[in-house]
Amino acid sequence: MDKVLLQNFVRNYSIETTIQQARHVEQFSDAVPAGTRIYIPHTPGTHFQETVDLAARLRREAMEPVPHIVARRFENLSILDDFLGRLVADAGIKQILIVAGDIPKPAGLLNSSAEILESSLLEKHGIRTIGVAGYPEGHPGLPNSVLREALKRKAEFAQRTNAELYIVTQFTFSGRPVIEWEVSHSPEIGGLPIIVGLPGLATAKTLLKYAIDCGVGASLQAFSKRYASLTKLLTVSAPDETIVDLVQYKNRTPQSRIRGVHFFPFGGFKRTADWANKIVAGDFEITGQRQLRVDGI
Repeated sequence: MDKVLLQNFVRNYSIETTIQQARHVEQFSDAVPAGTRIYIPHTPGTHFQETVDLAARLRREAMEPVPHIVARRFENLSILDDFLGRLVADAGIKQILIVAGDIPKPAGLLNSSAEILESSLLEKHGIRTIGVAGYPEGHPGLPNSVLREALKRKAEFAQRTNAELYIVTQFTFSGRPVIEWEVSHSPEIGGLPIIVGLPGLATAKTLLKYAIDCGVGASLQAFSKRYASLTKLLTVSAPDETIVDLVQYKNRTPQSRIRGVHFFPFGGFKRTADWANKIVAGDFEITGQRQLRVDGI
């Protein structure tokens, strides 16, 4: 495989950091290129102002902050309106990621990301680039029929309003579920670009814990078998095989809507960013096992 294909696929990667993890990053510009999209998850216990403050910091450090907007954490549209206003005023927010939120009982009236899309609040605040969630391996709390209908509704919204919607998938340990999902859900996806969620560099033990919590399915089974022993559980894993598989698929399927990758670093922000930067720079070799040997890592 041509290394340049891999470099170009990873080149415009995005990554995320929680409020707590960001406190351990002295300067984001030392870790990732200027303009990198850095997502800010709204984890339990996070206050809205903390998200605004981190987004403003990322903007000052020449990053492109992308806050998560979790529908079920808002009591009403008025509170969301105020939050979006502060994000735009204080951090110059241009894009967001909307998710419903894995919260059994909503904080108020909002229950789905579609309700936010159709509220006109994003248009009011000039936010036209919007990420939405995709679930190639299913959702532990929702049947596939509901996921299909929600995806279709979002694609129709994008077509109707000309908003720049794109899909960010749940993280996966394999390219196969994403590829099969794109094919099987093509009518619902429509023309929406797909950004594939990948786990960052972390021990297999850490990744297994997050995967179980997030309800990752088929690819988790294969990953679990690969790291079955205690020794292997302590090995740092990288998503190289998944990236190779996705690039090979894109190379033979020009019509694919897969456009790039998003990293869930799970606490390993600097290590994941360093690995991704070296892929982009070409500081790696492709081995015969579909793995990437990255210089210095």
